[in-house]
Amino acid sequence: MNPIDQTLAQLVISNPLAAEVLARRGLDFCCRGSRTLGEACQGAGLEAGDLLAELAAAGADRPAGESWAVRPLDELVAHILERYHAPLRQDLPGLVALAETVERVHADKPSCPTGLAAHLARVQAAVEDHLAKEERILFPLILAGRAETAHMPIKVMQEEHEDHGQNLRRTRALTRGLAPPPEACASWRALYRGLASLEHELMVHIHLENAILFPRALAG
Repeated sequence: MNPIDQTLAQLVISNPLAAEVLARRGLDFCCRGSRTLGEACQGAGLEAGDLLAELAAAGADRPAGESWAVRPLDELVAHILERYHAPLRQDLPGLVALAETVERVHADKPSCPTGLAAHLARVQAAVEDHLAKEERILFPLILAGRAETAHMPIKVMQEEHEDHGQNLRRTRALTRGLAPPPEACASWRALYRGLASLEHELMVHIHLENAILFPRALAG
C-alpha cells in the first residue's frame, strides 16, 4: 500500500520511528490516528511529498523488527506500565512545580504562560486517575483473558484519551506551540522541553493502547 493511503496509526504500528516524524510535524497519530497520511497532510496544510521524504530519511518507511502488534499481550502491558505509567507519575509533579516557578518569576512579561501551572495540575490529576483505572480494572481483565467483559472499561479509557489529547492541544495554546520566547530563562526553556517530551511520550502511550492493545484484547 502507498504510504500516503495508510492511516497514521498504521504507519506507527509498522515502524515506531514514524512517531517522531509525525509528532515533529504536529500530526496526531494517537487520538486522530484513523486519518490517512494524505488526509492528515491536507488538513494541516503540509506537502505529503515532503513528509514522505522525512519518513524515508528517518528510516520510517522500512519495516521494523517484531513489533508490539504481534508480541504477547502480557509483554505489551508490562511495557506500558514500565515505560509510560511509571515515568508519567514521576515527571508530571516536576513539570507542575517548574511551571509555577516560571509563572511567578516572569509574571510581568506578556509572553509568560499564565495559567499553565493550573492547567498542568489538572492534567496531572486526570492522568493519575486514568492510570489507576487501567491498573486496577482494565489491565487485570486483559491479563486474565477476560477481555470480553472489558468493552465498557475500554470505551471509557478511549474517551479519556480524547480528553488527554485536548489537554495537549491546550498546553500548546498556552505556550504558543511550546516555543520559548527570546527572553526565556533556562528554567523556562527546560519547562518547554519537558512539555514537548511529555507530549511525545503521551501520544506514543495512547497509540499503543488505542491502536494495538485494545483491538488485540477485544479480538481475543
